[in-house]
Amino acid sequence: MNEIDVLKKISSNLTERKNSAALSNYRVLCSNITFLNGAFSNAIDTLRALHGGITSSLKNDAFLNSPYKSGTDLNAFIPIISRLLLNSFSVFEKLAALTKPDERIHVTIENVSILSRGFDDYNNLITATRQYIDSIISDSYQLYLLDPKSLNYHVLVSLSSFSKYATKSLTHTLFNAEVESALNEFGSIKFKDWAKSHITECNHTTFAQKVDFLFSKLGAPSDQSLPDDLKNIFKFSSEFTHIGYISTFFTSTPGAEVIFGDDDGPYLPSTENFSELKYEVLETACKALVATYIPSLVQCLEKLMLKSQAGQFSTSLNFAAKTLSEAIGSRNSKYFFFVKVGLIGSATSIPLTCMCGSTRTWTPPHETSMLYCDSCGSSFQLLEVDGEGGYVITSNGPAKIIGANVPDFRDLPIAEQIKLLQQCEEVKKRHGSQPDSQPDSAR
Repeated sequence: MNEIDVLKKISSNLTERKNSAALSNYRVLCSNITFLNGAFSNAIDTLRALHGGITSSLKNDAFLNSPYKSGTDLNAFIPIISRLLLNSFSVFEKLAALTKPDERIHVTIENVSILSRGFDDYNNLITATRQYIDSIISDSYQLYLLDPKSLNYHVLVSLSSFSKYATKSLTHTLFNAEVESALNEFGSIKFKDWAKSHITECNHTTFAQKVDFLFSKLGAPSDQSLPDDLKNIFKFSSEFTHIGYISTFFTSTPGAEVIFGDDDGPYLPSTENFSELKYEVLETACKALVATYIPSLVQCLEKLMLKSQAGQFSTSLNFAAKTLSEAIGSRNSKYFFFVKVGLIGSATSIPLTCMCGSTRTWTPPHETSMLYCDSCGSSFQLLEVDGEGGYVITSNGPAKIIGANVPDFRDLPIAEQIKLLQQCEEVKKRHGSQPDSQPDSAR
């Protein structure tokens, strides 16, 4: 294959867009977006609520470690950290606003075109995503390091770029004699020396390097793919932010769309496609907040404050991270249900209650294509259990066998509950705690 062969393939395949298709369950996407967007927004609200207390504590010398008290050189970090946190909220809240679920209450066949998603929608979402992940990694990096030269580098590079095109009003707002003198000092340094000079330093100049550095210090995330996901979404967002060939081709090519529908009303393939991307962005944003920003903030506060004072905020921050992490884990998971042999394929409807709280009644003829939760998208796997037992002891706890003539675990006498829980603890000791585990024994 030569350059002309490649050119012809591009010409025949990337100049006219193919018809859109909906490849996911739109109702599940909307349910997951609603849930996760709420969890994301709650985490942001928690961070904003804590900001006031953090700022107040940072202003009190009695709560600070010696290197950061008033009159010391490093005390200059105190107002900077408070402002850095405050700036983050604008970026966080923008992404939260752009990842809300679609509103379909008043959508009909006649006006379904309002749900069509094109260039503006994709560009706004992905630009906000780029700002978010860039901000969260850069801020986490600075919060963890608390290094004067590193902070100088990032602020002066930004300030230098900003000053090149700033209007008089913007210049008046930001620049005074002190800022000008710092900028002039920076301007005397050759570009090749910016990353290592007498006033600036940056040992990790790229986004990918900062990601790798943070996880090397904060520990590997529970989702092992997150570092690569962050790098990939950074590259993906560059295509949209910089208006590349593919992003404009994909989002701006006109074409008629077929109309789909569900119990909530009509929608379009582009509506579902956009929601799928929205959910993926939202999930990655939540994971990044849990795995980088909150741990870096905890580390920062523990450097600045006395252990007793920092601990108060660390507890709240870690709880917020745990809550958000659990919310992520409740979506698109895999759960096992244990049923009596002979129940599947019978004339009996089987209730399957998901961990998200939604119940699917699996009606005869018990088609396997229906084994999923239409609220959170989790998949169900059924394991048939023979014998007279009523419960299965798993490493996650006792599970009632569906179809068994026994009460639910919570309706058992306390003594019976304790006995089952003790058996669960024995299982954990033997095999370790494994989520969504298969049965170890039946009772």
